[in-house]
Amino acid sequence: MHRVKGLEFDRVVVVSANEGLLPLSGALRKASDDAEREATETKERALVYVAASRAKKGLLVFSHGTASSLLGTADSGG
Repeated sequence: MHRVKGLEFDRVVVVSANEGLLPLSGALRKASDDAEREATETKERALVYVAASRAKKGLLVFSHGTASSLLGTADSGG
């Protein structure tokens, strides 16, 4: 996802969009306090947005088990 900034594709597929991978649990564990954790989560959310917004015609997002909280849900209103 880091390498797609500034690029565009007809279709983008994001796979393994699971809790623990998005946001990366290791990155969140390294946060020394709530403010740093929130900043890390914001960076991870922005990274997902960059990846998703590279799609011009179609976006597919796949997860297994528990989907990432960064994705939201259709009924969450967000």
